[in-house]
Amino acid sequence: MFRKKNYIPIVYAVLSILVIIYVTLTYSTKELIRKDPVDEKLVYKLGFLNLHDSVKYVGIDACKECHLDMWQVYMRSGMGQSWGFASKEKSASVFNPHQALHDSKSAFYYQPYWKNGMMLVKEFRIENKDTNYQRTEIVDFIVGSGQHTNSHIQSINGYLFQVPFTYYTQINLLDFPPGFEGGNNARFSRPIGHECITCHNSYPDPVQGSLNKYKTIPLGINCERCHGPGELHVNAMKAGQVVNTDIQADFTIVNPKRLPNELQFELCSRCHTQGNAVLKNGKDFYDFKPGMYLTEVMDVFREKYENDEDAFWMETHPERLKKSKCFIATQNHPDFKPLTCTNCHFTSSMRHISYKETPIDTFRNQCLSCHNPPYQAACKENKVIRNKQNDNCITCHMVKTGVFDIPHVRISDHFIRITDKWKEPIKSTNEIETGAFLGLKCMNNEHPDYLTTGRAYLYHFEKFNPDPALLDSASFYLSKYQEKEVVEWWIYYYFLRSDYRKIVALEDKYLSNKMTENPVLNYQIGQAYHYLNLNIKAIKYFSLAVEQQAYNLDYRNKLGSELIIQKKYAEAQREFDFIISENPKIPSAFNNLGFLELISNNYSTAEKHFNAALRIDPDYFNAHLNLLKLYMGRSENLRAKRYAKFLESKFPGNAQLVEINRMLK
Repeated sequence: MFRKKNYIPIVYAVLSILVIIYVTLTYSTKELIRKDPVDEKLVYKLGFLNLHDSVKYVGIDACKECHLDMWQVYMRSGMGQSWGFASKEKSASVFNPHQALHDSKSAFYYQPYWKNGMMLVKEFRIENKDTNYQRTEIVDFIVGSGQHTNSHIQSINGYLFQVPFTYYTQINLLDFPPGFEGGNNARFSRPIGHECITCHNSYPDPVQGSLNKYKTIPLGINCERCHGPGELHVNAMKAGQVVNTDIQADFTIVNPKRLPNELQFELCSRCHTQGNAVLKNGKDFYDFKPGMYLTEVMDVFREKYENDEDAFWMETHPERLKKSKCFIATQNHPDFKPLTCTNCHFTSSMRHISYKETPIDTFRNQCLSCHNPPYQAACKENKVIRNKQNDNCITCHMVKTGVFDIPHVRISDHFIRITDKWKEPIKSTNEIETGAFLGLKCMNNEHPDYLTTGRAYLYHFEKFNPDPALLDSASFYLSKYQEKEVVEWWIYYYFLRSDYRKIVALEDKYLSNKMTENPVLNYQIGQAYHYLNLNIKAIKYFSLAVEQQAYNLDYRNKLGSELIIQKKYAEAQREFDFIISENPKIPSAFNNLGFLELISNNYSTAEKHFNAALRIDPDYFNAHLNLLKLYMGRSENLRAKRYAKFLESKFPGNAQLVEINRMLK
């Protein structure tokens, strides 16, 4: 997709130019421009040619062939080091073999360690000073350059999941990843979907019909994230169509410095504006390219509070910078270049270099380029204090502090201002104070439409904060439309409210004779029919969801469970077998297979499946209950009594266990 506002006026006359450039490469852009000066204006108006949807990504190795010097420098930067194999060379973590990470809510301990060059993590429990459960998993990838954190990823047959420990390098602390704390420990089941990986890494090759399965995993954010797909440029260079970029632009590849300032800003905003992202219809997180406006692909929301001037999120640098007087004053100033991210990062003299390797004067000189007479008096701070801070403008005017969303991390606040906050102790996440919650604010679009805003409230409720007031806000925005126009989002709304009868009513009114192409919508309707015990209808919609997302194993598990209810055992078994062949770490699939064996009186095989489920999740109640029923079915009364008593202590107050214990007495 070409960038917004620039391609609409282009007439069909340029189509022949594009065919020449994209398909045959008969002429280079240079030759094209030399032949007809009018074409130069058309190409400028159209934008960089590699932004066309037909141009493919080629990977960093293709860039390395000609730009080895830049590659060597860039690969030492935070972006170049953003993702790598879990090796000792990559890791910034220091593991203490005598100090494990403890989750007091779930009673799990986590001990990462190295063995034969591999990173492993042991999950275990201790009771009466004895280990009564343990599970060991391999760590495959490390996320993060080590400047702030190292987080950890497991790959199971291409499915990526976050591992439940992060090393916070600024204070040398092993702790849980953001979102795993406070009783929300996802253990080894948090999927790494497109939203996460497309900012923390180069674009991988996803398996169609999956949320977190990938054919290939690149290592680190590569050149094409800022320069766009490289196929057209590489082919032009191999054909000898070299452009002297000191004289004119090479339109086969984006050079960010040639983008308008606002589009340079948008390029950085793609990953440095993070929060609650709402994709535009038909868009994916892969669709943004340099030269586009972020709102063409998504709008990103954050929570807004009273008195939140000093409270901010890890990746809200563009929003913070836009609050600065420096930014505002330079946008239309006749003497100064408008302030944008590249003034300090990836400057022309220090391009591609690591932040850590950038001389401090690079940043200070940017400040002094404006803050010197005659435009403004030099710093008025006491010279002694300035010397204590190494006369570094950033220390006082871009205060380093904690952030809302990630614990134990300190970053420079990009809200440039005169403040005494630098004199205060650095705040941690739990010390950041704000007033009342005011709602959600879109960071990259001042005027998001009502539907986008309503969706933001739905997502925020589901992903971040299950406060019913958020659903009330969603309802307010959805009500701006006719019900039929936004029926899928009303279904989403009622799904989050667990109002399944309303979902069924909407399905019957608008969708019963229509094939819906949204797998999430089909899943939600299927769940509604499941809870209302309308199993035939549930199977219909779960089947649609699986058809549309064949590698969404949760959908397959729901379909298989519904097939059991309808006594379609062979079909159900095929679903569970498929799940385990794809990912043998899903306890519910083993439990469901065990149940199929149990009702067929195949006790030995059933027991193996139930125990397999419990080796993955020792707290999986249904597997425990099925194992108890198995003992009872085999008339192992003493064993059943002991197990029932154990389960009643493990799950106190459970009505089913109380009744079973009463029966066994």
